[in-house]
Amino acid sequence: MSLHAWPRTVALIPFLVAGCGAASAGTHWRCELTSDLVRLACRVLATTTDAPSAEAATTITAVVNGTRFPLDADRRWFVDLWTPPSDPQWQQLLARATICYRSAGCTVEVVDPAMTTAAR
Repeated sequence: MSLHAWPRTVALIPFLVAGCGAASAGTHWRCELTSDLVRLACRVLATTTDAPSAEAATTITAVVNGTRFPLDADRRWFVDLWTPPSDPQWQQLLARATICYRSAGCTVEVVDPAMTTAAR
């Protein structure tokens, strides 16, 4: 990078930082075990912010193996567990780390379907 490009790059930093938080602020994901008990199916439950600007919605926080974060809220995402879960705290941690990777304001709720049916 040439020395002439530095002022432009430094001037863009506040806009990039502000956009990262706005793109995913208030996104709440709900995850449930699939019927085979080896994956979590996650979808957006609610977005608590007003409609973000188009610029904020396209801001990418990170790209991992071709997956862009924050995740597309219009899709259902799956988290592979490989075996039936035995510890709900680790399951919650894995879901949060996988779905919300570096996305500010993102939350994940892991729902146990057995508890949901028992409550009815």
